[in-house]
Amino acid sequence: MEYLDTLDENQEKLNVILDTDTYNECDDQFAVSYMLTSQDRFNIEAITVAPYHHDNDISIEEGQEKSYQEILKICNWLNFNTENKVFKGSTDYIENGYDEINGAVEKIIEIANKNEKTYIMAIGAITNVALAIKKAPNIINKIEIIWLGGNSPVCNNNKEFNFRQDVQAIKDIFASEVKLTMIPCKGVASNLKISIYELEHYLKGRNELCDYLCSRFYNDGVHGIQTRRVIWDISVIAYLINKEWFEEKEMDCPEINKDLSYSFNKNDRKIKFVTYLDADKIYNDLFNKLTEKG
Repeated sequence: MEYLDTLDENQEKLNVILDTDTYNECDDQFAVSYMLTSQDRFNIEAITVAPYHHDNDISIEEGQEKSYQEILKICNWLNFNTENKVFKGSTDYIENGYDEINGAVEKIIEIANKNEKTYIMAIGAITNVALAIKKAPNIINKIEIIWLGGNSPVCNNNKEFNFRQDVQAIKDIFASEVKLTMIPCKGVASNLKISIYELEHYLKGRNELCDYLCSRFYNDGVHGIQTRRVIWDISVIAYLINKEWFEEKEMDCPEINKDLSYSFNKNDRKIKFVTYLDADKIYNDLFNKLTEKG
């Protein structure tokens, strides 16, 4: 199984789909912005809306609409034409028996079939992607998934937001032969913790988008006012920008236990786990790109 090698300046752009629960907190907005300001690397085929739901919060359907509008807002700031590019996705989880075709699933299948290779950057529950594979298993050999989900294999559980929302979707992805790189949250992406003071130093006052990102970081509307957070989702974008900022290990695909921990038994299904990322290089690249648009 061959995976993407480090990009160089002479390589063609990567065909990419970003699957994002954009209004969930604040990190997706940074990730969408990072991707849109990295079009020297990416041919952006679509942005699809992943489901999310917090206890005592808005419904998944309402979250879909809020995420959709959030994507349009950021694309407008960065002058990205959204015609036939942004698609709402699943309104429930495979875990709950959801099995419907929706705009996001249709578009993932369409794009995968028309391209020789498409990279899916998934930064929410992986429902849309799992459904696309279920509905059109022929796309497995034409896509590669980079997913932010779960925790480091050295942790004793995966009780992490993206992971625990739709465990059955993850099991379906694991059971397929699709190329998959996992970026764990705790132990890897958690190294992207940063403060509002650092953000404002580099971004505040540079342009309207930068000011919005700082404001959203400070109060994401879900977790209240915080001066330090992890901007988890930019890890997936950065991985496809420059793999030299990361270390990774190919491993046997794990089984998921009832308590959401992993069991590793020798098998022929191999996936990759990112084990380290260089937060300084990622943030340097992100800040340069966001401020260049001012």
